[in-house]
Formats: sequence, C-alpha cells, structure tokens
Amino acid sequence: MSRASRTEAARAAGGFTLLEILVALAIFALASVIAYAGLDAVASTKGALEKEIRFWRELGLVFDRMETDFLQSVPQPLRDGPDRVRPPVRGGKLGGDDENDGFFIELIRQDADRGPVRVRYLCDRRTLTLRVSPARLLAATGVDEAGRPLDTPLLGAVERCEAAFLTAANAWLDSWPGDQSLARPRAIRLRLALAGQGVFERVFVLP
Repeated sequence: MSRASRTEAARAAGGFTLLEILVALAIFALASVIAYAGLDAVASTKGALEKEIRFWRELGLVFDRMETDFLQSVPQPLRDGPDRVRPPVRGGKLGGDDENDGFFIELIRQDADRGPVRVRYLCDRRTLTLRVSPARLLAATGVDEAGRPLDTPLLGAVERCEAAFLTAANAWLDSWPGDQSLARPRAIRLRLALAGQGVFERVFVLP
C-alpha cells in the first residue's frame, strides 16, 4: 500500500498523522505565547494605572488636609509668654537661600475633639512631614504650651519644595510674618517637585 493510501486509511479510521499533531502543537504554542504577552501587557497597564491613581489620591489628600488646617487656623495673635505675642502663622525657608533647603509652616488651629492644636508642616530631606501637638492655654499665665508632638510623613521623593505667603498688598514673600506685624497672610502658596511626577502648585486662600 502506498504512503498516500496509508494516510487516507488513517484519516478514515479517525486518527492523526505525526506531522498533523506537530503542526497542531506548534499552533497551540504560538497562540499561548501571544495570549500570555497580551495578558502581561494588560497586567502591566493595570498596575501602572493603579499606581497613578494611588499617587493622585495621596496628593489630593495631602492638599485637602493642608487646606483644612489653614482654614481652621486661629486668626488672632497668640501669647507666647507674659510679654511676648506670637503671630498666628509662621513660615519660611529652613536655612540659606537654596530652594532645596525646604520650608516650614506653623500655626494653631481649632480641633473639635482636642481643643487648640499646634500644626507644623515641614519639608526637609525629601519628605513632607506633618507634626501635630496639643496646645494648652494655661489659665495662670496665658502661655501656649506644646505637648508631645506626633510626626506623620505625608509625601516622599520630594526633590524641591517651597512656600510663599501673600501680603495685603498682593506681594508674595518667602517668609512670614517678616514686617507684616502679627497678621495672617491672605494666602499660602505651595510648590512641590516630586521625583518622576513633575511640579505641583497649590494656592490656599485664608479666610
């Protein structure tokens, strides 16, 4: 019997030749590789998207927290000793003229659960940190006494950060109060350069 006749006989019996099986396996392997590559691309895209969403959510929460603190800050000057009055808002660069040196913003705000609290935002060593400590007004002396602070890192990978304060004459200053007596600024501007993300700016208007 010829080879063609044997092949036809095998097909008639419902079997497959070795060549047909090898071709089918090759097609299956190729389809599997293509499917795996597609799934890997989908998973990578999903992971990158979730990371981006998480970043924007965290940044938004930080800005929202700062806005809440600024809006609830005590508007009047505070006594910091029998003969010393402290401005309601303080802030500026940590040192030197280099914008990479970071900044601090300090204020007292009202807290419904704990009473007045001292809030300090510190941008230093590539990290934006929030420090909160209770501020108890001593009846005898009127001194604002700080309790034990609680530090909370808010943002990391901060390459550059700066703060500015808007005067009543609509001029931006890099420190407060400067020569602005004991008033609060009209607004506080924050700029953050985050590694791999870009530069972000937010202006907080004080009531």
